[in-house]
Amino acid sequence: MFSFLRNIFCRKRRVPPRAAVDDFEIAYNLRRQQRQQELDRILDKISAKGMGSLTKKERKTLTER
Repeated sequence: MFSFLRNIFCRKRRVPPRAAVDDFEIAYNLRRQQRQQELDRILDKISAKGMGSLTKKERKTLTER
């Protein structure tokens, strides 16, 4: 009986949904991983052929944050 009364009068905490946050984190991590792969590819190209072999787009990618 006491548990019944306690359940009536005690407020239950609401847990915010994490689905939206999780989707954001997944998308962010995916973009970050893709950027890192692109940078690794460019750095491998520099190592093999030198800076002169880079395109304008690749140079811009290196200078972007």
